Amino acid sequence: MTESLLSFSEVLLFGRTVDDLKLKKDTRVRVAIIDDSIATLPDITNGKIDDVTVNAGDKVLVQIDDPEKSGIYKVKKTNAGFILDDRKVEAKGDFVFVKKGSKYKRTFWKQTAKLEGSPEAQKFKFKGKRRRGKGVNNFLGDQFLDGGHLARIYGFSYEGVFYEMPEPVIFLVHGDGDFVNEFGTQGNTVDNAPGNLAARAPNNPSLTGIAAADFQFADDIRVWDYNKADFTIRMDVMTGQFEQVLLDIYFGFDSPAVGGAKVSGAKVSGAKVSGAKVSGAKVSGAKVSGAKARGGD
Repeated sequence: MTESLLSFSEVLLFGRTVDDLKLKKDTRVRVAIIDDSIATLPDITNGKIDDVTVNAGDKVLVQIDDPEKSGIYKVKKTNAGFILDDRKVEAKGDFVFVKKGSKYKRTFWKQTAKLEGSPEAQKFKFKGKRRRGKGVNNFLGDQFLDGGHLARIYGFSYEGVFYEMPEPVIFLVHGDGDFVNEFGTQGNTVDNAPGNLAARAPNNPSLTGIAAADFQFADDIRVWDYNKADFTIRMDVMTGQFEQVLLDIYFGFDSPAVGGAKVSGAKVSGAKVSGAKVSGAKVSGAKVSGAKARGGD
């Protein structure tokens, strides 16, 4: 994006996708045919299903009286019109989300048929509609619709300044992101490799959010662009001995937080501990607002 007066609302996240921790996603289809009164695949009349005009390649959820024919189909165009083809079966417990339609728009269906005796059997049960707020954005409800996955974020830029995270944090991001340092313009890559510059930073401040840096981004670091008002999910991960990540948190004097613990047989009231953690050289959980310091560390 080009620089504008709204650039100060922009937050850029720098990191890599997490390969060993993935979101479980439901299958998404364009429309659905739900009719337990028939046992054969229905025809697509007038190129529409559930009042929605379909195109070749659209996915369709089919639930009829024959579990050997129910499943996920693709719309195929022939000389005579459109047909349902290329059936796909869903595993038991998987969810299917229908995006369009006058009857089944924004509905969830769960595959309940046991596949052990009949590997091709499919039986979908209605599990309700996705809730939608009355506002125009519906950030929370739509946060997993556009390729949402998890990424380990090492830093971010905001208002022209890059901030390095004290330790990597996992955030919900969308899409593949753009490589910060990359030659060429193939796919999602951007011609933003560092040039022969005095400041060791990529060329385009609109992509990195910063004008200069005394460091260099690693070649495989990607960037995701957000507005500061967007919703996300943040997960802080702690690793270590049980004494460090469990016992010290509840019983240690340098506990980062005390809350949610219950001790039977004893009662302690009138005290509350919350906010900051000071352990070694680490400070976290504290918030300072209303002040801004410039010009020094």
